[in-house]
Amino acid sequence: MPFCAKLQLFKYKDKIQEKSSLDEDEILELLHSLLSKIKIFNEETVTDESLQKAYDLCKDIDEKDTPFVAITIELSGLLWTKDSKLKDGLISKGFDSFFDID
Repeated sequence: MPFCAKLQLFKYKDKIQEKSSLDEDEILELLHSLLSKIKIFNEETVTDESLQKAYDLCKDIDEKDTPFVAITIELSGLLWTKDSKLKDGLISKGFDSFFDID
């Protein structure tokens, strides 16, 4: 996860604290725990084949999502998204590797 993406997690620290009964130290501990479980993956190690498959899937939906779909393909993983346009578009093209918590 790029450094700037990690900082985005802390962007919502105050909102999380406001909506929960946790104090600031508990929120920071929670965010630290979350970050320690995230595996950082270098996009540059994704194969050209996975990138091409992802681009073909994403190009007419949202091209900016290509790297996320490519990493999902590369790792034979599951994509976690709440972007219904992306999800519906990928499903319509036969991609069904999604992680859902609903």
